[in-house]
This record gives sequence, C-alpha cells and structure tokens, in this order.
Amino acid sequence: MMEHEKIWHLLILKLSGDATGEELAELNALIRQHPELAAQAASVEAVWKGKGDVEEEHTDELFNRHLQRLSDDTAKDTPFFHRAEGFEKDSRSRRRAGLRWVLGATAIAACLAVVFLRGGVKSGAAAASATGNFVSTKNGSKSKLQLPDGTQVWLNSGSNISYDNGFGERTREVRLTGEAFFDVAKDNARPFIIHTATVDVTVLGTAFNVRSYPEEKITETSLIRGAVEVTLKTSADKKILLKPNEKLIVSNDSAAVSSDSVLVRDVHRKAAVMTLTQVHHLNKDSVPSEVLWTKNKLVFDGETLSEVALKLERWYGVKVIIQGEELKNTEFSGVFDDDNLTEVLYALQLSGGFKYVIKRNEVIIIP
Repeated sequence: MMEHEKIWHLLILKLSGDATGEELAELNALIRQHPELAAQAASVEAVWKGKGDVEEEHTDELFNRHLQRLSDDTAKDTPFFHRAEGFEKDSRSRRRAGLRWVLGATAIAACLAVVFLRGGVKSGAAAASATGNFVSTKNGSKSKLQLPDGTQVWLNSGSNISYDNGFGERTREVRLTGEAFFDVAKDNARPFIIHTATVDVTVLGTAFNVRSYPEEKITETSLIRGAVEVTLKTSADKKILLKPNEKLIVSNDSAAVSSDSVLVRDVHRKAAVMTLTQVHHLNKDSVPSEVLWTKNKLVFDGETLSEVALKLERWYGVKVIIQGEELKNTEFSGVFDDDNLTEVLYALQLSGGFKYVIKRNEVIIIP
C-alpha cells in the first residue's frame, strides 16, 4: 500500500513539474514493479495533459471538496499551540511554492478521481488511492489541515498523510510518511490510529509528534499531553504506553526488531531497537524541541552532520553532499528561527570547522 501511495506522490511531482531526475527514475522503477498501475498512471497523465476533456463541473466540485479538507495559517487556534507562528514568517517565495504544490496536488487528485469515475481504475488499491484523501508537502514547504473529526495536523516538509473517505464514520485511521504533529479530537468510541512503516500509534485524544521518514534510521513518537500506545509492526505484542513528555525511539531496521527485543531506558543507547526517553526542553517552560518545527524553528539537538543534512534538504528544498566520512559523524546543536540557508550554514561552519559551496539547489560540504 505504501508503494502505491509513493507512486501517486511521485506522479504528482512529475505532472506539477517539480520532480527531480532521481524521482522520475524512482517513479518508473515503481511502475515496473507494479504493472497493474501502469494503465491508471497513463490515464491520469492523459487527463492531466488534456484537462479540457474533463467536465468542468465535476473537476470544480472535486477541487473544492478537497480544498475544504486543507486548513491554512488562519485556522483556529488549538489548545496546545496558540498560533503556528513560523507559518506566518515563511517567505513569500516559499508560500507561493507551497501553494502551487498544494493546488497542483489537488488538481491531480481530481484527475485521479475522474479516471476512477470513468472506469479507468480496476485495481482495488489504486481505487483506494484515487477515492481517498492524500495530502503531501514537498521539501521546503509545510502544511496544516483539519481532518473531518476535527483533529488538527501539522505536516512537515517532505511528508504525506492519507486517509479513506469513510474516515470518522466507524474508525479514524491515517497513514503517515514523514513527520506530523497531531492534536487529536477526543472520541472514546473511535480511537485514532496512525500507521507508519515501523509502528502504529493509537490514541483517544491527545497532542503528540510522529517522525517517520523512510530515509532515516529511527522512528520517533513524542507525547506532549494525554496518552498514546505504540505498537511495533513486526511484533504486535510489543506495546509501549507513553506518558506526557516521553519519547519513544524505534529502529527502522526491520531485521533488528524481533519478539525478543528489549526496551532500553537510556537516550545514549542509540543502537537499541527501542529507547524510551524524555522530550527535550531547551529551556524551562519552553515548547519541546521535538515540535518546534511547527513554529518554523529549525532545531539540531545533538545530531550528526548526516542527520543535519537530511533536515536541511527537507527544510530548504536543496541537495546536500558531504565530502569526508569523519565529517558526517560530527554532532551539532542549535536553534534557528526563520534563518535562511546561508545563515544556517555559516553558523554550522563556525562550530564544525568545515567549508561549503552553494551551487543553485546543491550544497557541497567539504573538510
């Protein structure tokens, strides 16, 4: 299912003109692995390229219905966050890029629905993608949305969330790739479940952050208030109940997660399959560092340069290349409030002793 969603995500990038060469190659490879979706993808491209063939009344209805699911920076305040300040501070160019991405994804979602309604989609999995809801953010942008049950979701850069049209009727389940902060509307009769590649998180009503990027080595669940239960995908009997201000770190290496895995209560045991620790407050009464991204603050908390590079790529929409293996393991800490890429790199350079070169959308870091 995750690969099917990845195909639609990459197809959106391709049709909106934002796909890189690597992403186009990945899309082609995935379609070869799933030939049952090749015809549907071709149909969507045909509809997209010949949008005049789509009945305007249908696309307008689908477009507006999807936009209603998306919430912008003027959405109502939540109990935990008084205002997503960082979203207001985004540069105009980043806002335009983010808006173009959301509108492009929405229009393509309408094309998917049109193909399905015309009978072009035969696969059940593809139909679920076409008739469900899929919200995605590209690198360099963020989004905020409100689910049908009132749950508010902040979606970080390079992330996506999907849920079926029947969400909230009997169950409340979403699928997440990347990072999101959830402020879940309480409903004792229908638990809220987040599915990631490594863990499932079950809640009734709470505020928490889930970080599950496929290119990273770990999945983090950070609880701000309430209670959540985390279940390992590979071991259904492994259920961890988190208390407020606790964070669970789980290895994304499926080979390492087994039924005899033990929970390690030590943040320094980075190699452990599961580590239970506390969320990090940079100063007294501050918002935990794990969710400062929702306020547009870029945080490095004892992270290696390799980990920093991944954050920079998603935050600024660039490609970061590190030359030198020793340099990759250098650790950095710091908080950047609405700083541009050059300002961040300059500050890191002062403490890390490296040099860097920026060439268009590529950053090269050298010893």
